Amino acid sequence: MKIKLLFISLISIFTFTSCEKCKDCELTYEFINGTEQAEADALAILFGYTSFDHLFHSSDSINQLNQEYCEDNLTSNEAYSEYDDLDGDNTNDIRYFYDCK
Repeated sequence: MKIKLLFISLISIFTFTSCEKCKDCELTYEFINGTEQAEADALAILFGYTSFDHLFHSSDSINQLNQEYCEDNLTSNEAYSEYDDLDGDNTNDIRYFYDCK
């Protein structure tokens, strides 16, 4: 009986410790430092897009924006944050990051 209980315990431990931590992550953005969506839309229109969102998502298939990430890749994506100055005034206007759920 004790051997059977020990065996079941070992199987349970290996079953639950081998689970990977995974989440679906989507690359997204947020405007910062008072930047308005309309400002970004105006810049995108100059480049032939209908909106900044259209510009951002125009390369979805290349960037594979929506994916499942696990362990080290998930940790990297959750820590990812990149900033950009859209209008060249030396103040960051937008932050790109992964929204993982």
